[in-house]
Amino acid sequence: MATEKLKFKIELFSTMWDLPPQAEVLINDKSFYKKSISATEEAPEIVEFEHETEEGKEYTLQIKLSGKQTNQTVINEKGDILNDQLLNIKNIEIDEIDIGSLVYKGEYTPEYPQPWAAQQAESGNTLPKSLQNVTQMGHNGTWQLKFTSPFYMWLLENLY
Repeated sequence: MATEKLKFKIELFSTMWDLPPQAEVLINDKSFYKKSISATEEAPEIVEFEHETEEGKEYTLQIKLSGKQTNQTVINEKGDILNDQLLNIKNIEIDEIDIGSLVYKGEYTPEYPQPWAAQQAESGNTLPKSLQNVTQMGHNGTWQLKFTSPFYMWLLENLY
């Protein structure tokens, strides 16, 4: 079975006022990076690693936000968010190719905090199980992008 070694370069940054978000980067549940992110958009944290893939198999690149407590979101009496803790994906390169807008094909599955999620349900608001077109994570949860090997074939099939 043919294999290819892919090089990943992911740029992450935080929006925070108190504590930095905890980020973990994985492929198919194998962790390559786990650290708190206090980097800014102007000087993002650069996560680089290589992963060998087998031709014909599907892989999932995952970026997880964990450890966010409800007190990291400060809301005034009108419901406006005054301060928050967010994990942002600035850029993703695979094999030295900027995947550009393909980052929006990723799917973010938030873990909604209680009692807020219950309050939303009581108010008649149905919270989505997952979101697309997201590069900013505000709830603990996982953003994931599925791709197949060979990567260049997947890239060509998904660019347009």
